[in-house]
Amino acid sequence: MPHLSFEYSAGVEQWADMTAFAAALRDAMLDTGVFPLGGVRVRGHRADIAIVADGGAHDFVDISIRLGAGREDAVKAAAAETIYAAAEAFLKPLAAKRSFALSLEMRELDPALSLRRYNTIHAHLRKASKA
Repeated sequence: MPHLSFEYSAGVEQWADMTAFAAALRDAMLDTGVFPLGGVRVRGHRADIAIVADGGAHDFVDISIRLGAGREDAVKAAAAETIYAAAEAFLKPLAAKRSFALSLEMRELDPALSLRRYNTIHAHLRKASKA
């Protein structure tokens, strides 16, 4: 259940392909070897209203990862580093001459408060891989 959401200032769309960015993050999540394909979700949300610092032309991408409990801290830290590095590699060349901030936070969910009883994605992936 690794769900990755990223929020970004509207100006980012002028200089970065956010669909390609989402795909790069998905690939990075899978590259960690930690997250199952059927559990990976990547969603991007543009912040139409965002005032940063002095209100000038400052852009940002803020990545939030929610995952189920049970992974060791070192595994989570390594996965966070891998995903951040992929985001940085994608965005840094494009943002080099801009005022820009990239951030990432990973949160582990309390199993008693995270309900996920209905999900047919894993079964569909198994079926598709046998076809």
